[in-house]
Amino acid sequence: MNVRCVSRVRCIGAIITGLAAVFVSLGASTGCATGRSPAATRIQEADSNMVTGCTYLGEVSGTSGWGGLAASTGIENAKNQALDQAAKKGATHVVWNNLAGGWSPSVSGKAYRCPEPR
Repeated sequence: MNVRCVSRVRCIGAIITGLAAVFVSLGASTGCATGRSPAATRIQEADSNMVTGCTYLGEVSGTSGWGGLAASTGIENAKNQALDQAAKKGATHVVWNNLAGGWSPSVSGKAYRCPEPR
């Protein structure tokens, strides 16, 4: 922050304003997970044993720009994106192939439609 102080009061005010802007932007950039669509909330995350006898519908994937310190939020956003894709395919279950965090979170999985339990 490059502030030229004419008076002590103005200088302190400029510093406080600058710091407030930094804290607001930091607060806005952490923990902003996207929500799942209503259809995606009905999809079960499964393992391969749970989808025996189900119909394979295809691959789904998701990515997020939230990485680094916010990687857990990024993984959730990427999963939400993939689950929304699965919902559009008519899936009831997703088996995750890959969940990668780090600086560029991404997920991939297989979507299945399973018969309803009787």
